[in-house]
Amino acid sequence: MPDISTASNAASGTSDVPSHLAKSVCKVIAFDATLKNIFSKMTETSDVSNNKYYAYILYSLKDKGFYIGFTANLKQRLIKHAKGEVTATKFRRPLKLIHYEYFTNKEDAMAREEYLKSGYGRKNLKEMLKRTIVDLEEF
Repeated sequence: MPDISTASNAASGTSDVPSHLAKSVCKVIAFDATLKNIFSKMTETSDVSNNKYYAYILYSLKDKGFYIGFTANLKQRLIKHAKGEVTATKFRRPLKLIHYEYFTNKEDAMAREEYLKSGYGRKNLKEMLKRTIVDLEEF
């Protein structure tokens, strides 16, 4: 990619690069500089936040039902489910994680879990995951 001086020369007509391309190159360079400036000011992204909460849905391959939960450590919680260390799912194994949602606010994650457990939430859940459920029922 030409540097900004080459693009400037092209824009002013002192280069072999057509002026319409040179103007585009200048815009791309300026946009790139703007993005670098924005990203350099970002100190944290959600992926490195200390606040990680999840609402998640397991599907029981045994009874074809859902388990809806909330946790701050999804990986550890799934291990506990798999080992039979969670009373509510101990006798419903094997289980499959079919959906999870990530939150940076604990109350939001807990509210989402509560909603998904409600009648309306379960109805929407079944609609949202209808193809996944069909695939699992054929399993």
